[in-house]
Amino acid sequence: MKRKLIGIDLDFTTLNNQGAVSKRTQHTLQAAQAAGHIISIVTGRPARLATDIYDYIGLKSPMINFNGGLGHVPHYAWEHEYSKVVDHEIAFDIFDLAADMGVDMVAAESKTNAWSRATGIRDVQHLPFFPSDQGQLHELNRSNLKEDVNAIILHGEDPKQMALVQADLQSRYGSEFVNVKTWGDDHVVEVAAAGVSKTTGLDYLRHVYKIDHDDIYAFGDEMNDFEMIEYASHGVVMANGNPQLKKIANDVTKHTNDEDGLAEYLEQVLAL
Repeated sequence: MKRKLIGIDLDFTTLNNQGAVSKRTQHTLQAAQAAGHIISIVTGRPARLATDIYDYIGLKSPMINFNGGLGHVPHYAWEHEYSKVVDHEIAFDIFDLAADMGVDMVAAESKTNAWSRATGIRDVQHLPFFPSDQGQLHELNRSNLKEDVNAIILHGEDPKQMALVQADLQSRYGSEFVNVKTWGDDHVVEVAAAGVSKTTGLDYLRHVYKIDHDDIYAFGDEMNDFEMIEYASHGVVMANGNPQLKKIANDVTKHTNDEDGLAEYLEQVLAL
């Protein structure tokens, strides 16, 4: 069998509803890797919230973080590593606007650092995906943040308001400089470098590993997977996935993320 490039989203795709990788999924992905296929986590998560999962699965191939903004091999100086960045001054500008926009936290992240700051609207210390300004994570201010970043992330309680925030920021900064999208049940707005999506990472890996386009598989469940699912010759959406995403998929798994749907699909396709 020809080598495949397999891009896997994490939350509600590779991970079950408890946010864990099942033993079956772990063993299936290890078997696919041992058979010579390239298994790449392609996630909106920063490296700090995905590397432990990468290690638990036992992957050796590159990981794509920030919805395509960073491609690297954890724990290793990969010669093909790439990083797409946003001007860090935009983070300060957004924070100044945040409270009036109904945003309760602004975070900026790079491969190795994270900065965040709440607007004072509510207690947001335990929001998922967001740093808490403690330990190795830094407060978002001009003394701490002096480098360009892979992503600027905003959280708000009202999805309708966050859709307006998305449109406002895209207009404010321009599509030639940034790409602004919502994810996380539309409570999160992400500002990334212009043109960046999960396809950025998947297409980059295709060229690095010289994989035929017909041999690309992508698995996801939400709208931040849209470009990746559309790009792959085999764009597969989880049974629990967004109905809008299923409309553009080549296939849908028979079972959900909580029923090892990813593992079952790969076992069949790769004859594992």
